[in-house]
Amino acid sequence: SQILSSQETRSLRLIARQTWRFFETFVDEEEHALPPDNFQEDPEPVEAHRTSPTNLGLYLLSTVVAHDFGWIGVLETVERLEATLHTMGKLRRVRGHFCNWYDTRNLRPFEPLYISTVDSGNLAGHLVALSQSCRDLMQRPLFDPQILAGVGDALLLVLDSVEKAEHAQGTRMVMAEQVRETAATLLVALEDPPTSLPEWVERLEELEAQAENLLDIARAFSNDDEDGTRAGVLTWAEAVRYTVHSHTRDLETTKPEVARALEHRLSALALLAEGMVRAMDFRFLYDSSLRLFSIGYRVTEGMLDPSSYDLLASEARLASFVAIAKGDVSPRHWFLLGRSLTPVGRGAALVSWSGSMFEYLMPLLVMRQPAHSLLDLTCRLVVGRQIRYGTERKVPWGVSESAYSVRDIQLTYQYSAFGVPGLGLKRGLFEDVVVAPYATALAAMVNPKAALSNFARLEEVGARGVHGFYEALDYTPSRLPEEAEVSVVRAYMAHHQGMTIVALGNVVHDGLTRRRFHAHPLVQSAELLLQERTPRAVAVAR
Repeated sequence: SQILSSQETRSLRLIARQTWRFFETFVDEEEHALPPDNFQEDPEPVEAHRTSPTNLGLYLLSTVVAHDFGWIGVLETVERLEATLHTMGKLRRVRGHFCNWYDTRNLRPFEPLYISTVDSGNLAGHLVALSQSCRDLMQRPLFDPQILAGVGDALLLVLDSVEKAEHAQGTRMVMAEQVRETAATLLVALEDPPTSLPEWVERLEELEAQAENLLDIARAFSNDDEDGTRAGVLTWAEAVRYTVHSHTRDLETTKPEVARALEHRLSALALLAEGMVRAMDFRFLYDSSLRLFSIGYRVTEGMLDPSSYDLLASEARLASFVAIAKGDVSPRHWFLLGRSLTPVGRGAALVSWSGSMFEYLMPLLVMRQPAHSLLDLTCRLVVGRQIRYGTERKVPWGVSESAYSVRDIQLTYQYSAFGVPGLGLKRGLFEDVVVAPYATALAAMVNPKAALSNFARLEEVGARGVHGFYEALDYTPSRLPEEAEVSVVRAYMAHHQGMTIVALGNVVHDGLTRRRFHAHPLVQSAELLLQERTPRAVAVAR
């Protein structure tokens, strides 16, 4: 694996930190602590008040990863997880499975009721990782140097915002210097982590006072902001103070009774997450005549969808793996998944349906791929092919399912599966040129250095917004306005934001979410399935 420099790691941390802002902003009481499906910036800001099981699982994992990064304290982490799982407990389920859409304001499932196999598999896998994460948190030291790194992320984004504001106005500003000086003092206070509790108490008090001071100066700086170019400075100064406060609250947990209560709450969360997984009966989603999973179950009609998942290189392999680990279906099912290979570079990779990054790499958020296994080699070859395909089309790389530059009558962006021709069986993949930045985040788990240079390229063409990277860049000529080279899809999808945070957390923390998933006894019972090697003599589809 590649070793990243401290500067490279910091770049990934800042992308992840900006991306977490989506959940900080939109997961609130009005949404019953559920992540809304998406937020679209133009022509008017619109929040989609619905959510899915995949959104839920990824938000829960992102919350734990936010704590790993040091952006929120342990009490806030527990409160967020409790609030979301409490709401999930109220949602209507079918044989333990969550429906594929719920209204986040009235909590009713959308009609017609449908259970999606891939959504259920994602949620189940993420809940397993979550339960292990909660047990991990019970063992971790309360005050960790990551706290200072987490405050530092917001602070560096303050400095970045000052620079952008000056660049936009083409002048250096007196107040900007004050923001910089105050931020520099704060950065010094983030060096040399304390080694004892009294030192932590003192340091957090010092940081609280300095963060308050920084916020006052940022407010003054943003006061005469007519064109909105200085808004980021205030946003991130508020985030600095908020992060420090979130960690200062954790001083409460040094009291024995609070510490005991915290341990009990974490244990209860782990059991609740496991209970939800146990309740999901995957047998009724399984077509026993084909020995494959149907893509879903139509509740009103009481029947399985006639289509099924029949490829190993699919986002549904997490559902297959969890169902086998639970004992709901036989391990034989795993070996009936299609393993057609296609020539890629100097090797051969598994064929997927649409040739998207998502199908190959989303399961990697929690599932390990042993070195040189069939899936490991496939994912490396696929990322290499995606990079070359970007070069061939003269655009940044990273093609996956995403929104694109077509709108409905309400001006909402439409959504479709895009991929690389030759990797996918779907016809017509060459016709569209749509680049999704979250695909780069997923690929960072395979090739972080290539991902970093692609992120830089994406930023150059205007793909970075206030909540991290926008949903997509559409280069398809037929959809471009006159004279334009690219159309930026100015929206953020909850599940792509979540994938970005968890993927970058895996890169920075050496596969931490995957390690937690694989530490669970349920997962360990089925791990052998992942050891499969590429066969030597095999038909390659051309």
